Amino acid sequence: MKTLPNGRLLEHFGELTTAESTLLKHAASGTPARIADSRPETGTKENKVRAHFLRFLILGGDAENPVHERGINLRGAYIVGVLDLRGAEINTSVTLEHCLCFQPLYLEDMQLKGSLNLNFSALPGLVASRVSISGSLYLNKIYSHGTIQLIAAKIGGSIYIRGSYLYGLGEPALQMGGIAVGSVVRVEDKSKVIGEFSLVGALIDNQLSCSNCTFIAIKGPAFNADNIIVKGGVYLTKGFHTIGLARISGARIAGQLSFRGAHFQGNGGNTLSAQGMQVDSSLVLTEFPVPLSKAAFSGSHVKSLIDDANTWGDKLLLNGFTYNFINSRIPLTAETRIAWLDRQDTTYSGQDGLKGSDSKFRPQPWRHLQKVFEEMGHSEEARQVGIAFEKRLRKVGLVGQSTARWWPGLRWLGLIPHVLYGALTGYGYRPMRLLAWILGIWLFFTTVYWYAAVEHKVFAPSNPLVFQNEAYASCTPEYGDAWKEQHPKQDLPSTVGNWYTCKALRGEYTGFSPGAYSLDILLSLVDLQQEKDWGPITPTPFPSYWDELKNLEWGHGIRLLIWLETLIGWGISLLLVAIVSGLTRRKE
Repeated sequence: MKTLPNGRLLEHFGELTTAESTLLKHAASGTPARIADSRPETGTKENKVRAHFLRFLILGGDAENPVHERGINLRGAYIVGVLDLRGAEINTSVTLEHCLCFQPLYLEDMQLKGSLNLNFSALPGLVASRVSISGSLYLNKIYSHGTIQLIAAKIGGSIYIRGSYLYGLGEPALQMGGIAVGSVVRVEDKSKVIGEFSLVGALIDNQLSCSNCTFIAIKGPAFNADNIIVKGGVYLTKGFHTIGLARISGARIAGQLSFRGAHFQGNGGNTLSAQGMQVDSSLVLTEFPVPLSKAAFSGSHVKSLIDDANTWGDKLLLNGFTYNFINSRIPLTAETRIAWLDRQDTTYSGQDGLKGSDSKFRPQPWRHLQKVFEEMGHSEEARQVGIAFEKRLRKVGLVGQSTARWWPGLRWLGLIPHVLYGALTGYGYRPMRLLAWILGIWLFFTTVYWYAAVEHKVFAPSNPLVFQNEAYASCTPEYGDAWKEQHPKQDLPSTVGNWYTCKALRGEYTGFSPGAYSLDILLSLVDLQQEKDWGPITPTPFPSYWDELKNLEWGHGIRLLIWLETLIGWGISLLLVAIVSGLTRRKE
């Protein structure tokens, strides 16, 4: 006769308790064995069930006492001893509702072809690494004062944790690292987890949903879902409350990641680590009871970013965070988004006072925001962000770095081109501003040339044939000076002694026009014949610089202004070419 291990025959258990007899009877019929309608507080003869007797029935009983294919359904029992099902193969579902256990359940490497239901039960932890359950795992309304280990487990259905209290006694409360779930993981109905809730590396075929639940860190993070792969969405929504760090870095989420109504409380430390994520749909960050501070999204990518006025706190990490669209619940303006970027950690937003090589300013968030605005058709907002970015670069000393090795008194020269570029064209984003500058410069120089021509008789024809013609003698300043000496009591006529107003100058010669003359100099590619036919009268230079300085006249000043306007004109021309070519490349 084949010998069976101890505990595999009914005769091995001797006299059965009242509760065990009831369980044996209902196991044969497949009906629930109701020892009590609520979880017992103490053990009695009427409610005690030995753990190894329970194991006997869970494994199918014996030939004379088979268990119905519906499996074991025990309610209200006081389980005595250690229920050890490590490595067991069980062909039915197991339900232990309203049961009280004083020893952890050992289910490592167990294979269960059905569901495991521990609803309303109290136990000091669960050791179930690598367990395989073809159905669902029910942990509703349970009280656990120890670690529940489901590391590398395989759950064909779903995991439900509703209204439960999980206390890890200073260790992780629930470890599900590397778990594979065929449907959903759902935590809700005021569940409370004290100790780390870990889903590191989990594979979930449908959804992860946590709402109206609290996670409290003892050591390590409060909620840890790093590197999870979810083929549906992740909804950590209204009532999801973490006291301590929440982690979801490295996650791969095919659907939406929603934190709508979540409450992240870091207790002085970081609140949310969501770095290196890949979310194929939208990231929802709305309706927060407290703004999200000390949160990191570095290196993550989402398809759409949805936020509102109360989303963002301070000390954010956004370097490398990318998104295709912004669907904000507030007006989508450059001001609001720049304010968002300024909420980054001061070290990376350029507001810590450090400059040059000491600064850790990160340009990527600015450049990406500008790119997204442009792609969304918000061209004006994109330009405003671009201008603000250039100003921030100058503020942190990252403009003119090529002059860093220059003598300290000259390093400021490296900033001049950038300042002028911003003033003249808004760093290329306001090219029409250059036209206003051109108009202003033209009017200024026109006024000076007009005053110099009328009051100081500075301008004269530059064609030598005109000077050689005696018919124009009355137009020379020397003639005017002589006339004044001869008629000391009379005002000099405006038509005498000034080439600009002289009536004797024949109409065939190009008349002097201060406006056209200024425009001819300013626009180097335009020839209005003014600069060619007219020029300032400057006396012969003195051999000594000192004598030259002592005898400066209006002619000298006008000549300098002409040189200055010429340089300005060439600079504007080159700037226009650069802007036009840049705009052309962007269109292409």
